[in-house]
Amino acid sequence: MFRKTIATALALMFAAGAAHAQSGGQQGGGQGQGQGMPQMSETQKRMQEIQRELGQIQQETLEANPELQERAEELDERLLDKMEDMGYQDVRDDIERLEQTMEDMQSGDMSQEEMRERMKEDQQIQMELQKAQREAMQDEEFAQAWREDRQQLQQDLIDTMNEENPRAEELMQEMRDLRSEMRQNMGGGQMPQGGGSGSGGGSGSGQ
Repeated sequence: MFRKTIATALALMFAAGAAHAQSGGQQGGGQGQGQGMPQMSETQKRMQEIQRELGQIQQETLEANPELQERAEELDERLLDKMEDMGYQDVRDDIERLEQTMEDMQSGDMSQEEMRERMKEDQQIQMELQKAQREAMQDEEFAQAWREDRQQLQQDLIDTMNEENPRAEELMQEMRDLRSEMRQNMGGGQMPQGGGSGSGGGSGSGQ
């Protein structure tokens, strides 16, 4: 679903939201709440379905709008170059590994156990990438310019997705609602469900 040519700073934003929710849900529900797991499992399944559809819409939008894709790739390269300048030489290989994981997960061919094992294996990679990104963002001049450009690109991408496919906004809202519900379930709270927390791509790292 997510080609290497699609900017990871955007593609993985959508992907990370579903993966982190799956990981958190399984960790939170695996302590013996017998009635909690079926509901969490259904929530995770629906989030995967939304993720696949959003990923497809995003890919189609980028392919149909070369200017957006070029901006995304340039943004990626700036960040990856900065991370490498900080001494992290394997960032491109590590991101390729995470992208492959997302493709495998979205293919529907992996069992829940295989997903858990792969995500466990990838956890260290994610931590190293997050550390490299945090260090890169300590350069305030670089970080401010990069974040401003990313925010503008993200908004332009979301606007274009919504214009070309109204289904995109519906899916992003549903994903926000499911994340909110999952957080409440994990915390044991029974508060009314809120629908408007965050933006469609707000769960990515590097903020």
